[in-house]
Amino acid sequence: MVTEQAKATLNKLDSGKYLNTKEIVLGGVKYSAKDLLVKAPLVSRLNMYYVGGTGEGKTQLANDLIYHLSDSSVYAMGRNDFEPSELMKSINWELLKAIQSGKEIPEGTLEKLSQNVDKVFFYVDEFNRCKPIVQNYFFDFFDGKFVHQGKIVNLGQRGYSIGFASGNLGDGDYVGVSESDRAMKDRMHMIVSLDDPLFRPTPYDAFKIYSGDKKDPRASLPLEGKGITNEIINLNKEFGERELNPVYPLIGVFLSEGLDYLENTKRHSKRAIAPAWRHSNIEGLNQNSDESRVYPLSKRAVLSAQALASALEFIAETEGKNVKKPVDLFLDSLQLTLPYSGILHPIYVDQAHLGDVYSAFDESFTQGIAKEVKERAESLEALAYLSEAGLDIPKEISQDVARGSGKWLPVAEAAKYHSLDRKNNPSETGIKLKQVFEEVEKEKGEQ
Repeated sequence: MVTEQAKATLNKLDSGKYLNTKEIVLGGVKYSAKDLLVKAPLVSRLNMYYVGGTGEGKTQLANDLIYHLSDSSVYAMGRNDFEPSELMKSINWELLKAIQSGKEIPEGTLEKLSQNVDKVFFYVDEFNRCKPIVQNYFFDFFDGKFVHQGKIVNLGQRGYSIGFASGNLGDGDYVGVSESDRAMKDRMHMIVSLDDPLFRPTPYDAFKIYSGDKKDPRASLPLEGKGITNEIINLNKEFGERELNPVYPLIGVFLSEGLDYLENTKRHSKRAIAPAWRHSNIEGLNQNSDESRVYPLSKRAVLSAQALASALEFIAETEGKNVKKPVDLFLDSLQLTLPYSGILHPIYVDQAHLGDVYSAFDESFTQGIAKEVKERAESLEALAYLSEAGLDIPKEISQDVARGSGKWLPVAEAAKYHSLDRKNNPSETGIKLKQVFEEVEKEKGEQ
């Protein structure tokens, strides 16, 4: 059960100047724009990258977030000469005075870490105005760490830190905009275009913005306040103690291992021919399927997706909503993590969809991969629950999931070995599931 404190904190995150009353349906549940753009990443500690044209609300969202996290936030403007020490190091003035007075001091200790290492929220505005090598400097920030004098220093408080960024997407001719490489995009767990119709405010939202008393086109500055940093950290801790839906890891195996499978190549693997797959057509690839369109997800991307789906379950519960189709929720939530992640073949996106990543995602995932998963949803859930309970998996369930396709064999194999492991190392979730299965079998016997 979600605590009242968690509900109160999530309600506070509804405040701010960003106006967007659009409802987005994921897994059959209606979510608000702030549920997806603010609450879900903060709850699950997923880095967020807002992208889109100028004037679409990125800066306003940033200012609202700075208000919520107040003096626990660090703001940086993307530029080509950025150096991380600007934010993380400061001069040890007492030591400098000692040097000036002639005292001997150990070498290399004039610089010290600033108090910014204790901040939990790191925001980089105009992120892709940095050239790629400078973007890479932010790797550690988004991973919650900083290297100082050869040692890794953890950022944040009580194990919590999070990175947000914003960027204007150019068309290749836009001066000052650089592309982000796939590794950087992978660290930005959620990448959402505020230009896309799925996330744009309603026409009436636009009307209210234009007809209000605001006479200045600039984004409103952060409101003054104490901030709710500790409440957000507690929210994340409560979220982290929840049990993971057992079906999510199995879907993850399909997305990372199953989508790697190629039917007609020597080693049956996209990763084995990665350079050729990304830059040219390979003989034997099906040009009308995920074989030529979608690269398998990294493990980081899978973990991001299941964290997001779990956060959306958590948010739905606080609002009294019931997620009846967790498989659908997981697949639908990929709209916030995958389109800009670099897994879609660039030629496919540019030529077949005129550069529209959401259109390419819809065709390749929603109409292709997601449909394939949903067709197996019932058997997939049974496979997940039986394996988590450490019970023997009926052959017909494994066969229905695999259906003679090499893409699904890793899922069936993972479930088999997980079931064996859970027999010796039962989990709380597994014990509960086993009791449910035993009660069902008992009722069948009595009938």
